[in-house]
Amino acid sequence: MPKALRRWSLVLALALVSLPGMGAFSDPGGIGGTGIQPGGIGGTGITALGVIQRFGSIYVNGREYVLSPQTRYSVDGAAGTAKDLHLGDRVTVQAAADGRAIAQEVRVDHAVIGRVTEVNAAKRQFTILGETLQADEKISIAVRDSDQSLPFKALQAGDVVSVSGLNRGSGYWLATAITRLYPANAAPAQVPLLLRGQVSALYPSQDTLAVGATRLQVNGALLHALQVGQSVVVRGEYADGQARVESVTPAALAAQDVGNRVSLVGYLDRGGSGWTSDGVSLDESSHIFYQNGDAADMRAGSLVAISGEVKAPGVVAVESVTFSVNPMDFDLPILPQMAQSARGDWERSENEGERPEVNSPEIERPDVERPEVEPQVERPETLDGD
Repeated sequence: MPKALRRWSLVLALALVSLPGMGAFSDPGGIGGTGIQPGGIGGTGITALGVIQRFGSIYVNGREYVLSPQTRYSVDGAAGTAKDLHLGDRVTVQAAADGRAIAQEVRVDHAVIGRVTEVNAAKRQFTILGETLQADEKISIAVRDSDQSLPFKALQAGDVVSVSGLNRGSGYWLATAITRLYPANAAPAQVPLLLRGQVSALYPSQDTLAVGATRLQVNGALLHALQVGQSVVVRGEYADGQARVESVTPAALAAQDVGNRVSLVGYLDRGGSGWTSDGVSLDESSHIFYQNGDAADMRAGSLVAISGEVKAPGVVAVESVTFSVNPMDFDLPILPQMAQSARGDWERSENEGERPEVNSPEIERPDVERPEVEPQVERPETLDGD
């Protein structure tokens, strides 16, 4: 049999096992591996909050979401396409459950976009706007408008990057995807700025806002509608070496549709009204099923997988909590070796570039001092104090 025919025979076999009821690709076992099947009475939908673990269509929190011609895409609130999706991107997926999960909307929400001010290659940490980001040993850096990827050691102070990741609170992030928008030696005079997080302090008399670990000067009028603890998105630009804030807007509620099944991977935080994760309020009960731990392990800074149901906009009634998860491989089904080989042959035959590899991010909080950064002060000292 000719080589090309053999290759396409394998691709056909891969397509067949991908059909419902035909093998490992049809169902990874419910939301978060709990056996809870989305859909329910009346075909309730699914809300998934996590990172893109695999393509074909996309896998988030161990489940495949089929991308159809009707799927809508957005990137930080602007219209996008499927080409804007990258391995490791932190996304919110709204899906309809009718046998398979069909993605109606995929929303990419970057953690930070801006100019890198410090890099600690030994600890694989870097700083943007005073936020400390921890990268895994195997994470690589994608290059915008290119199939090229770079090792982490290529990251330099002055590079302009977009970062997807999970918020660990207090100005720390776990970086799951990094894209270099401009190298340090080719960055324009004005570059974009974006910061996502919770308002940690307001200083109306100083026209200053604190989000996470970052203090920013803003137009005082922007502060009137804000509250401490509120999830916001800060947008602006770097110009003449300074950060200029143009808008501060409330972040979109991640879980809005009452009755939707929910799959969430993120860090726990303790708010005034109870546990939260990335802006989602967690409503607990005495019937929660715990895996790899118990109720006593609910601690701020723990990386967990949550499954449940939207009780009210922004509130999830928790049904299960899994501790000690890795966001890039949590509950991810294993690809058969033949399918992996067939997919690789097909992708190479289509001359598609490889996506940046992001595997097994570290989940321990970096043991470093966080520099305090204000937009109109000198660059903070390095993480090692060198």
